[in-house]
Amino acid sequence: MRQHVVVCGYGTKGRSAIRALLGNGTDPEHIVVVDSDPAAIEEATAAGFTGVVGDAGRTDVLRRTSVEKARAVIVAANRDDAAVLIVLTVRQLNPTVPITASVREEENASLLRQSGADSVITSSAAAGRLLGLSTDSPRVVAVVEDLLTAGRGLDLIQRQVSQSEVGLGPRQLQDVVLSVARGGRSLRFDDPLIGTLQSEDQLVVVKSRR
Repeated sequence: MRQHVVVCGYGTKGRSAIRALLGNGTDPEHIVVVDSDPAAIEEATAAGFTGVVGDAGRTDVLRRTSVEKARAVIVAANRDDAAVLIVLTVRQLNPTVPITASVREEENASLLRQSGADSVITSSAAAGRLLGLSTDSPRVVAVVEDLLTAGRGLDLIQRQVSQSEVGLGPRQLQDVVLSVARGGRSLRFDDPLIGTLQSEDQLVVVKSRR
């Protein structure tokens, strides 16, 4: 197996991550799930994914996932210390694979990044902010929930600039542009450095699924 996604943890976060992958077009055959619970792996294989029973923090277990050939790794462990160990082990086996990790406590996010995670999502901080917003800005929360639910309503999409869009400003596009990735930098839609769109730009846009 190669160019697959390895998902470490098949709990609530892991299953949600996989739903997003499927919604974005990833084939179930290109998803490998690692979990120490045999029942979780049985459920994953029944859904059409490749399952590996074991501790994702162990080198021998990760080797069974062909992590050296993976295109991405998602770490959705239940504990922050376990997430750190998994990231360290993945990075040892594959120095370049993109790693996205979930962390419960914001204070541990920097540790995950130091361990080799490219992106760190703080679940408790995100949930807390939405809870706080729900009191005075309930419609904001509704829109965020819509954006996070793939396949219906509003969707967040990352895509390449099309040839017809080169030379235009972000506000001239039919899609709502949130950011532009250029030369290793991520520029917000209102950043004057964007100017007009270039052929190598990657866009993060909001699309409506009608």
